[in-house]
Amino acid sequence: MYGMKSRQRGSGAVSWLFYLLIGGLLLSFAVKVVPFYMDDHSVKQVVSSLTDRPGSSTASVTQVRTWINKGLQLNLVKLDRNEVNVTRENGVVAVDIDYERRIHFFYNVDLVLTFEHNWKAGTQ
Repeated sequence: MYGMKSRQRGSGAVSWLFYLLIGGLLLSFAVKVVPFYMDDHSVKQVVSSLTDRPGSSTASVTQVRTWINKGLQLNLVKLDRNEVNVTRENGVVAVDIDYERRIHFFYNVDLVLTFEHNWKAGTQ
């Protein structure tokens, strides 16, 4: 048996199946999680756009809530009313958006994503 290679080169079938399994899990994770982060990016843009609005520091709570709702509706993002808190204390308008999303990943494994955005304007 002179001239035979003493070591095998390359990946075997079991290794390729393992790579496909890992790749499939990563792809499944990305497909399920990325849309929620894209929605959160839209929420972040809506909140940051409040700074550029004229009169945002003197706006009423109802008006700020309307601006937020219109921005979210334009970006097709749905948040419950209790996830968006707009308050005015001592002349300062404060927006707190805190929400979480639960995603079923596989079998009995769920993923929980939490998001938080804060914004303040007005006379201090």
